[in-house]
Amino acid sequence: MAGVTSRTSKVAWLLCLTVWGLTGCVEQRDAEVLPDPGTSTGSACEGVAPRTLEEVYAAHFAADRPTGCTVGCHDTGAGGLTFRDARELWQATVQRPSVGDSSLLLVEPGHPERSRLSLKLQPDAQGRMPQGGPYLDTAAQRDVAGWICAGAPEPSTSVTDGGVPTRPVPTLDTLTPSTVQEGVGEVVLSVGGGGFVDESQVELDGVALATTHDGPQRMEVRVAASVTARAGTHQVRVVTPAPGGGVSASRDFTVTAAGVVLPTVSSLSPCGTVAGSGTFTLTVKGMNFKEGASLSFNGTTVAATFISASELRASIPAALVASAPGGNAATVTVVHPAPGRETSAPVTFGVASKVSTLASDVQPIFTATCATSGCHATASTPVNLTAGNAYNELVGVPTSSKGCGQRLRVQACGPLRAQSFLIDKILATNSSPACSGSAMPKGSPLSAAQKQAIIDWVAQGAPR
Repeated sequence: MAGVTSRTSKVAWLLCLTVWGLTGCVEQRDAEVLPDPGTSTGSACEGVAPRTLEEVYAAHFAADRPTGCTVGCHDTGAGGLTFRDARELWQATVQRPSVGDSSLLLVEPGHPERSRLSLKLQPDAQGRMPQGGPYLDTAAQRDVAGWICAGAPEPSTSVTDGGVPTRPVPTLDTLTPSTVQEGVGEVVLSVGGGGFVDESQVELDGVALATTHDGPQRMEVRVAASVTARAGTHQVRVVTPAPGGGVSASRDFTVTAAGVVLPTVSSLSPCGTVAGSGTFTLTVKGMNFKEGASLSFNGTTVAATFISASELRASIPAALVASAPGGNAATVTVVHPAPGRETSAPVTFGVASKVSTLASDVQPIFTATCATSGCHATASTPVNLTAGNAYNELVGVPTSSKGCGQRLRVQACGPLRAQSFLIDKILATNSSPACSGSAMPKGSPLSAAQKQAIIDWVAQGAPR
């Protein structure tokens, strides 16, 4: 047994050399592989079965495998690289450049033929890893390629939490309705957000409510008649237990006194702008506006001019849009004067971080990654994203995807995942899936810059 242990430790140490010092890390998602536009149809992924990193790690890289590389090696940071499980290996390799060959990434999602980790396992590799063997056989090499071809998705489990899937932190974006009048009785409250799992619960004033789940972005609860019997403001939040999980930000659920009429906002004009573009006039249309009403623009009070009970106008100072807020979305509410200070439900105003046009910035992304053979390239596909067709296929068009509610494919000035289906799909991850289907585009995920270009286009109004 001592000889076996010594040999295993030696092999584990040698496998340490498979990976080099690395920098940077970006988010990855489950994805299907399509041939890269710049490669031949003889893709390295043709005929390769998809694999998860959990499968690959357990079969070939775990400490109890002959080629394992954790115990006495990377669990102590050997070679400047520390990992103890599949998740930490993913963090250390995916989209990280190889110091040994700066022209390659250690793992490039969708491309094992360009991933140094995969290349160093091949029989003809100079300094084939693990040095001195035993080497991964053909089937094992295909397993590694299968994970990379599947988009090098992030693992959902970790040995540090006993192998239990790590749950995402929930987000809470909308409550429908957010305001009711006292005496209305029991209310069915729709809770919209992201990262919801079966264990997530909605809490009202810290008390868990019986929760009905409708996918990762929507839940329903019943608010008892005793809560709506008298006027007041209640705090609603979503709580997901460990491992992982957490608590969302809270949102107000307001019960107004009988006879109180709240202002209602139906539209903003413009509905978005570009950060740094200066002062502008915002026209707010809706119902039940009172003279003396003001606006709250992303938490800052702004004086408004009363035009009518259905229209207000306000000059929004340049300082309030000097930079883009989180999510590229500001909130706008109408606030009545004292003594009531009745407040409308918030609506979103898009703030792009920079100018982004469909023709120059967004369409090239669609053309390279989405409007490809077998994907969104023809009228027979669900969405045709080819040049000249993308706008009419996206902007203002409802999605028919189950579980996504009344969401539009692209809502002008709606950069949040809960607003635009396109944004939901490009920002989806393993831990925070889209309301329906897998993350997009299929194949290599978009870069952070590409995602932001699309978000900026939507935030400023998705202009044609």
